[in-house]
Amino acid sequence: MRRSAKIILIAVALLATPVLADDAPAAGSDTPTESTWRRSGALLDRSPQRRSQMLSIFLGLPYGYFYYGFPFGVSGRYLIPILHDGFLPSVNDSFSIEFGLDLSGAVGTRFYPILGIPVEVMWQFHFTQKFSAYAKVGVVLEINFVPYVCNVGSIYCRGGAVSASPIGNVGLMYKFSDKVSFRAEVGYPWVKVGLGFDM
Repeated sequence: MRRSAKIILIAVALLATPVLADDAPAAGSDTPTESTWRRSGALLDRSPQRRSQMLSIFLGLPYGYFYYGFPFGVSGRYLIPILHDGFLPSVNDSFSIEFGLDLSGAVGTRFYPILGIPVEVMWQFHFTQKFSAYAKVGVVLEINFVPYVCNVGSIYCRGGAVSASPIGNVGLMYKFSDKVSFRAEVGYPWVKVGLGFDM
């Protein structure tokens, strides 16, 4: 688990470097330094942390649900921190649970709506007070208003009025005010962007 965590941290640190320019020292170089990572709320800050609950609203592309027609969706999530200081004492991480509702549909020869009730666990790494990245896994209970959705010309069918599926995402969060954050996620079965509001 520690090796996987280190790989995730290195990959996200490389992606985060442009975002960290605002927090980096003005003199000398734009590259984040060791002291940048140790600032309050940064990745190597080992002080006790307190995380806020968050209500998020997303617009997205639920590509994993539909093989025929143009997919679209709206989504809501409520995040509750479980471990404010996460699993790794040497880094600023946290562990939370997130649940909500997904309403998705596809427009083709007819309209195919699905209501999803997801529950996910989130492991989040806080690189600065403003910027963090996370990975989520979970399950979604799906209510299919059109019980059988089949792809024309193939044997694929998504069947049953109620079904359950695994889900997973990686995402970024950027806090641009005291209470509001921009969020972006990619994974299965959605790609989505939205806003999170600290509660």
